[in-house]
Amino acid sequence: MIIHLMRATFGKLDEQELRLDPGLNVISGGNEAGKSTWLAFLLAMLYGIDSKDRIRGGHLPDKVKYQPWSGKPMAGTVELTVHGRTLTLERTSRTGPLTDFRAWDTGTGTALDELTGKTCGETLLGVEAAVYARSGCLRQQRTSVSADAQLEKRLSRLVTAADEDYSYAEVDEKLKKLQTALRHNQTGALPRLEAERSAVLASLQQIELHQRRLAELEAALHELKAQRAEIEEILSGLDALDKQARLSRVTASETALAEARADREAWQTVCADLPDEDLLQDLEAELQQIQRELQETALKENSGTADPALPPPDPVFGRMEPREAHDKAAADATLVRQAAEALPPQQSRMLFPLIALLLGIVLGLAGASLTVLPLLIASALLFIGGLGWLFWHLIARRRRHDAYIALQQEAASILEQYGAENAKGVVLRAIHYIRSLEAQQTAADGGANRRKLDALADRRAAILTRLEAIMPGCGTPEKAAALFQEAARSRQALTRAQALERQLGAQVQDLRFALGDTAVHDADARRYAAYDRQIETQRLEALERRIEAMTSQVDQLAGAIGQMGDSLALDGRLANLESDICRLEERYDALTLARKALGRADESLRARFSPLLCEKTSVLLKRLTGGKYDGVLLDRDLHITVHPCNSPVFRPLSCLSGGTVDQLYLALRLAICELLIPEAPIVLDDALVYFDDRHAALALETLRELSETRQVLIFTCQSREKRILDELARKRQADTSICSKAGNES
Repeated sequence: MIIHLMRATFGKLDEQELRLDPGLNVISGGNEAGKSTWLAFLLAMLYGIDSKDRIRGGHLPDKVKYQPWSGKPMAGTVELTVHGRTLTLERTSRTGPLTDFRAWDTGTGTALDELTGKTCGETLLGVEAAVYARSGCLRQQRTSVSADAQLEKRLSRLVTAADEDYSYAEVDEKLKKLQTALRHNQTGALPRLEAERSAVLASLQQIELHQRRLAELEAALHELKAQRAEIEEILSGLDALDKQARLSRVTASETALAEARADREAWQTVCADLPDEDLLQDLEAELQQIQRELQETALKENSGTADPALPPPDPVFGRMEPREAHDKAAADATLVRQAAEALPPQQSRMLFPLIALLLGIVLGLAGASLTVLPLLIASALLFIGGLGWLFWHLIARRRRHDAYIALQQEAASILEQYGAENAKGVVLRAIHYIRSLEAQQTAADGGANRRKLDALADRRAAILTRLEAIMPGCGTPEKAAALFQEAARSRQALTRAQALERQLGAQVQDLRFALGDTAVHDADARRYAAYDRQIETQRLEALERRIEAMTSQVDQLAGAIGQMGDSLALDGRLANLESDICRLEERYDALTLARKALGRADESLRARFSPLLCEKTSVLLKRLTGGKYDGVLLDRDLHITVHPCNSPVFRPLSCLSGGTVDQLYLALRLAICELLIPEAPIVLDDALVYFDDRHAALALETLRELSETRQVLIFTCQSREKRILDELARKRQADTSICSKAGNES
């Protein structure tokens, strides 16, 4: 293949042209003249630009590095001759950097559909881009040849069938990736399965430990529940003993109630024969008032004076009229009698609310332990209802107590105001006030005390006569007063007997309710008498706490075992994991054997093509070094050792100078080109910069000879290459002239 013309809009090149000749071409230019850009352009025109390449680290992709400085899209044209046919290649950047490709016959203009943007370089040169870049293109500081799968395939084809596509590195890398996928730290399939197997084994061991611990806890819980049942039986026996004691108290209270009832009936019989209490109180008050008036009137008459002066206002009634004073005293006396008859409020019976609260708590504990929602709801309703009932009883009792205290305080205030001890004293105080008004009126009429005395005596006689009719033996005021006191004592005794009977009746009712319907016989309860309720209750509470804590532990262990999964399923999973691990280990061993077999096959293959490549490289190296080195050895990765002439050992590259290393790699590249791409152009970009003049002359002479069969492009920033080539040309002409003369003379 011979390149005739390159026209580029690429990097710093702005529609510039480069015309080339067959054979050896030396293109000189200073720095930043675009020499390396022309080489990159040629590769881009043949193989295209990787649009997926990205900027990473210090790497800058060609699509960014060679973006035209002018701002125009990348574009280019190349005219070349292949097998005697002149072609034109064109790339533009309508859809991407140099992605739009056309090829046609330059002479006829016929489109070449067999050439595409992806296959153009490989079709024309016969090798991939990686192979051509590692053999036919030599750049400054890039003269070394690195291993590559495509290059390895091409070298392998030299000694195998032409259609064989083999690369040891590529296949070995695939096998290595498969091995890595199987066993790589913690991410490989085998480490993951082994980790899962360890986790399953740990779960099974943990389940076994939990189950053993659960059995121990359940046995201990059963023992604690048996102890609780024993203590509950003891407390039930103590309750039976308490019931017997309460039954004794009930019997005693019933006896006292019968006695109180008999006493009340006796006093009730006595009081049944007495006149009406209000009538007696009115008559007693009126009789006492008459007696006081008689005494006062008698004193006034004996003193012979009268008190016509207006008296001061009464402390209780002021200057009320008799009717007003009578109404006020009657109302106050009624209130005092109500207070005297009122009994202190009895204790509210709070046993039912307390039973409701206790039942709610018991149902709540049962619902919480059994996780039964209806029991929890019933517990909440009973607890709330019992609590409300208890509060209502307390509030009602408080209200009755407050009303009772207020009534007693009001009655005491009235009695203190009247200066009396009971309701009868209040009535007498009003009668006294009314009679004093009458006395004042009588005194005002002229001091008719005598007439008043007579009137009072008549009234007293009338009252005594009336009393004698209803209570025989009351003929005199003294006897009447004694009978009045006896009647009051009888009624007070009846009131006390009635109150005692009510109190004892309520007490008997409460005791019977607390006693319940059943009781234990003495023989059954006698064996519990030695136990102390407080101690047994404390023991029961301690057991309840331990049972609750142990039940919680049992539930937690059961939940933990449930979360760990079914042991049978885990056993099955463990068996599957063991099978999978065994299968993958066999696969891993097979891959290891395959890699070893592949290595042996690769060694055998390299033993076939390596001598051919080493032979050609040795010939070129001996020529490039002026006979100083005459042999090379290549390993699998194209690492080189060299053999100096007349030396028994090979030397590594680290023992050579930089220029000698470049000469070695130039010889290797030229040998690869001769073997793989015998017709492709060879391009050198400042590849001889580290050669001295002598070795540069040897290299240029070798390249000149190669240019007789292929095109060689040398990009250089110096004029040394042209000067050396000119000197070599003159020397050849001189040698040719000498040879001609010698021939003519001969």
